Amino acid sequence: MSVRLKKRARSWAVAAIALGTGALEPRDAQTLLHQSDAGRLAPAAFRARLTVSGPPSKGAHEIEVWRSDESMLVRFLDAKERGKFLVRREGEQWLIAPGARKPVRLKTSYRLYGGVTLEEIWSVPLEKTYTIASAARTSDEGGDLVVFDLDAVSEHALFPHARYVVRERAKRPVRATYSLRSGREAIVIEFFDWSTLGAPYARRVVLSDLLRRGAKSEVSVLELEERPVPSALFDLDDASARNALNASPLALNASPPR
Repeated sequence: MSVRLKKRARSWAVAAIALGTGALEPRDAQTLLHQSDAGRLAPAAFRARLTVSGPPSKGAHEIEVWRSDESMLVRFLDAKERGKFLVRREGEQWLIAPGARKPVRLKTSYRLYGGVTLEEIWSVPLEKTYTIASAARTSDEGGDLVVFDLDAVSEHALFPHARYVVRERAKRPVRATYSLRSGREAIVIEFFDWSTLGAPYARRVVLSDLLRRGAKSEVSVLELEERPVPSALFDLDDASARNALNASPLALNASPPR
């Protein structure tokens, strides 16, 4: 048995002893995490328009997001930032600015308005990023909950540990807390007002940056349209598809997503 598997087996055993009947069986826990994974619940391909707001003094900013699987394009809609795009593809993130000769590669931790990262707005599926260390049932005034303690698969993950709280019956996340390698909590993401039509997504997401004295940011989804997304939008060399967005986003011809 590998070191990782031994570690996971020990984690499950310790959790079962410590929590007794509150602990979930590994198979049940994995199924529930799959069903409630915020990164998987949203459509695989969509166009969305949303606002991102930080401190009241900074106001709210509007962006448009196009997603196809794990590739994402952000179009900045504020008047002062028209023509500016953020492209995420193949695990890398690029900034495309008007007049710039070439895209600029950014760290994946690059923050948008209010200190929000792209991953925090539209989560990468947890199952691809973390393994379950333990899962246990608890409750609050809203009903039954399951609390997952997660460990990152990669040692290079920005947040090696996460705690994911799920409303068990609804199979929807309530809160996700991401921690540094030291164990210090860094980011808390809270999910509110889940859509009831089509693919589920949280219409409002509140983020608290615990490394910046709990500074809060809020993301509100104004509209979300499930649709094919042209792969050309993520092409770093050819800007024609992105230029078409500025003319008429809804009329953009779409090819099947990659």
